[in-house]
Amino acid sequence: MIRPLVSKELRDQRPFLWLALFFLALDVLSTLWTEALGLSPYEATFDVQFKLDGNLSMLTFILAFALGSGLLVREQDDRTLEFLDALPTSRWSLFWVKLLVALATVLVYPLGTSLWMIGQHALSATSLDPGLHLDVMAVGTVLRVVQALTVLALALALAPLRRLCWTALAVLMLSQSLLEERMPWLSALNPLRLTEPRFEGLYWRWPVKALGLQLSVACVLLALALAQFLGMGERLVASILRRLQGSWMGTLATVATIGLFLATFAFWARDDDPEERSGGEKPRVRFPTTATAQAATRHYQFTYPASQRKRTEPLVGGADGVFDQVRTFLGVEEGVPIRADLGGSTRHTAGTAYWNTLRMNLTGLSSPEEALAVLGHETTHVLAQRITGPEAAPRLSSMNLLSEGLAAYVEYRLFRAPGAEEEYQLIAAAARARREVKTEELLEPEKLAAERDENQVYPLGRAFIEVLVRRHGDGAPARVLAALGRKDAPENLDGTLAWQDAFQTAGIDLSQVFDDFFAYLDEQAERRRQVINSLPRPRGALERDEEGQVGIRAIVDGTLPEGWEVVCRFRPEEKANHHAFDGPYSGVGPHWRDASDISGGQLWYQFGLKGPRGLVLYEPWTMVRVE
Repeated sequence: MIRPLVSKELRDQRPFLWLALFFLALDVLSTLWTEALGLSPYEATFDVQFKLDGNLSMLTFILAFALGSGLLVREQDDRTLEFLDALPTSRWSLFWVKLLVALATVLVYPLGTSLWMIGQHALSATSLDPGLHLDVMAVGTVLRVVQALTVLALALALAPLRRLCWTALAVLMLSQSLLEERMPWLSALNPLRLTEPRFEGLYWRWPVKALGLQLSVACVLLALALAQFLGMGERLVASILRRLQGSWMGTLATVATIGLFLATFAFWARDDDPEERSGGEKPRVRFPTTATAQAATRHYQFTYPASQRKRTEPLVGGADGVFDQVRTFLGVEEGVPIRADLGGSTRHTAGTAYWNTLRMNLTGLSSPEEALAVLGHETTHVLAQRITGPEAAPRLSSMNLLSEGLAAYVEYRLFRAPGAEEEYQLIAAAARARREVKTEELLEPEKLAAERDENQVYPLGRAFIEVLVRRHGDGAPARVLAALGRKDAPENLDGTLAWQDAFQTAGIDLSQVFDDFFAYLDEQAERRRQVINSLPRPRGALERDEEGQVGIRAIVDGTLPEGWEVVCRFRPEEKANHHAFDGPYSGVGPHWRDASDISGGQLWYQFGLKGPRGLVLYEPWTMVRVE
């Protein structure tokens, strides 16, 4: 008998299902209208979708309450409950079928939006952040389900009030908002706040208190709704409703409901206004909006802040020349124009690139020549991905020594002044002299990032491509890329196996290239031995202050060469992504950390020496336990 009940509920709730699909389609179309595919990673969409007063939370709330407020009482008002009672089923079964089908209907919109976010990020993911972060999205999904369940439970419990249930909702919302100022803990009862992201390092921290409270409240409300549906308290509810049947009462209730909702929204607007909260004082910081402008060349479509027009003109003027040089070196066709956003890039980067698109932090570049060099670097990434094809592009992104090394090699060979690679060579040579260049770490970037510095792939990768080109010619990198992206390549290869397969198919002996690579590094280390020996190796000493903060001070044995300085950075845990790193901070310190910055009693830090041109030679990561 369950299947016919489910079918009946699906038919009855079809208008709400179409409404949820309409909201979802509207979100997708509006995104496609305002932003091209491939330009919406999580960093651009996550906060918008999960913020407290965002469209997703509000529309989910409204959809759930509207559906729940008529879910049970409609059977009574339409006099179909007696017919259902005559069927071989129980009101208990009918209640849970209605609830579960309604919950699934409501979740079509928010979960569909989450899948759209994942799809957008998959198309927009860069070599710096290729993962889908499904663990974070799973936490958001669970919280969204609980949010929808709580709102449905509230609607079912208030539904016997019929047209007054919206009035009761407005009273509850306004009361909640007013009481939160005096009793902040009440915010844990607000279902809209449940999906507000709270991160600890890279992980979305479970709101255990709020989750427990809201599930408990939802159970109580569902019990009340079930009791009423089973016939308990019908006379009392009917008596109350008879007294509120007059037309004047309906008009009064409508006016009161509108007034209460307006008061609630006004209170929320006041709470979000920093001037209102501070008693009329002006906020200390304002973030003005910036108009954007566009420019097109034969090979690029640029978008940039209109205020940066003069800085953009030299880059736009020289862009096609950069493209032609990179294209000639790699031997690829012209293809479609590259979309280039000059408004900013990922933290600690001058640029990022992914399929047919790139981003650059134009304001952070010191000269037109540097901007053209960075454009050449990112264009190399885009054209390299065209050689491998879209299916193999993620594999190329995971082979950082090849991917970033090729881009760095092209940048310094074609677009930097002669001798500009000197500091790159010094960093690579110093790492080799310290016996910190290990093949297994170079072929598996996760190991390199966990032990040392994932940015070593730039100087070391440039050296690797240089020896590859020396032995096999300028066409060698493109041959390896083509082999990597061939249609008959074995699936699920990664790490060392992926490297060996690509180089063997390209007719290149990988072990010979690595022999040349290490010989080249030894040659550079010998040439720069005096400078390398003059570089001290800072180590850390733990300190504490009277307020309970923990600090790390650098102990430097020796004198730093001119133009070099000590830097320190922190990470929340051993496997943290570089986006979660804090720093680097300049100076010997001490560099203080609050208790909230230390996870699991482990403090991870890393000292390094920053050279005159901004490159850092880092020591291995160090962990100390903080009791």
